Amino acid sequence: MTKWFYTVMACLLTFAAASTARAENGLNSPYTRFGFGQLALPEMGIHKAMGGTGTGLRNYNQINMMNPATYSTVDTLTFILDMGMSLQNTNFAEGAVRRNIRNASFDYIAAQWRLRPGLGMTLAYLPYSNVGYAYSNSAVIRQDDDGTVTSSTSYTGEGGLHQAYVGLGWEPFRWISIGANGIYTYGYLQHGVANSYSETSGGSGTTTSSISSRTKIYSADVSSLSWNAGMQLTFGTKTDRFVLGTTYSPAHTLKGRPYVVDYVVTSSVATSADTISFNPLSLPETYGAGVSWKHGNHLTLAADARLSRFGDTEFFGERGTDQWRYSLGMQYIPEYNRHNLLRCMHYRAGLYYATPYYNVNGQPGPTEYGASLGLAIPILNRWNQRSTVNISGQFVRLQPAVRGMMAENCLRLNISVSFIENWFTKWKVN
Repeated sequence: MTKWFYTVMACLLTFAAASTARAENGLNSPYTRFGFGQLALPEMGIHKAMGGTGTGLRNYNQINMMNPATYSTVDTLTFILDMGMSLQNTNFAEGAVRRNIRNASFDYIAAQWRLRPGLGMTLAYLPYSNVGYAYSNSAVIRQDDDGTVTSSTSYTGEGGLHQAYVGLGWEPFRWISIGANGIYTYGYLQHGVANSYSETSGGSGTTTSSISSRTKIYSADVSSLSWNAGMQLTFGTKTDRFVLGTTYSPAHTLKGRPYVVDYVVTSSVATSADTISFNPLSLPETYGAGVSWKHGNHLTLAADARLSRFGDTEFFGERGTDQWRYSLGMQYIPEYNRHNLLRCMHYRAGLYYATPYYNVNGQPGPTEYGASLGLAIPILNRWNQRSTVNISGQFVRLQPAVRGMMAENCLRLNISVSFIENWFTKWKVN
């Protein structure tokens, strides 16, 4: 009863925190002004530490949202609850200007259990994208004997998309598994651009603002139902096991038409306001493929490739571009020895590379590179030998395609806890 109570309370509290933190997404990146913002893979703590690999990974002690075919691995007596958050420090560099910003964010919560032998079920709540930024710039557009006219433009944005998953994974034979998720996507995106002018008289030095200012608010409140599916093939021996995995997500349109309201303000009074609608937003068709090799209970190597066809989508009238993502991951466990914590820790590492999926002022957006190191610390006690605390550090760089554009370097600390409980064990009385 105690295990049920604390686990259910943890679920409820985390879901409540996630639902109330609608705008607190832990971001402050000007690049989230474009497209859907910063995209987030359906990663658990292990996948963040292994470079985002997971399509070909298969482990009965881990929830893997990267491929629903893995849900069938959970054993008959087990209930798994996985929750994660992250802390990050981002350095922005543009020319000689440098700035550091620290943020924190809730990442995900997921639960998994077996319905019957060979059939597992998963519930999860994850982000799809995050938007968060506020910055401004100013420039002198006229300077003569009559005075100076300065133009100032500010940019603000917030929101993002979130996804709730309900999935099943089935293993009809020991060498093949298939799975599918039903996905509810919802969220809002809001971007603001405000342009104003100030005039300084050349004689008196008095500052005035007789030129009309202009503000544009781009908004979209969207939702949709969709699905994705996956398959895994397993072959090899007990010593060396290979897994091939594939996933597919169809393109689909989000309900809720995006629009922009264009205000012209004169003397602090809005003299006109026009509303323009855009084509509906849509999520892209996505293909994934991955492979993993597991040597005994010690070494696991994995590689993934993922194509998202953003070239068929639009964001407030701007066409996207197809995105490729490649990742490599590794996990090493010295030995399963409960009496030596260092020997039974899981040591992980990963690398990834992702092309941009949006354009910035007609130029390709920044390319993303990432590297990660992490470990899983087993929670060893008389009742539980499988639960883990997962900690990983990531270095992420956004490399602009055009010289002079802003670069981002991010150091991120990911922390998650995987509770693995024997919920369904029958009590025995001697």
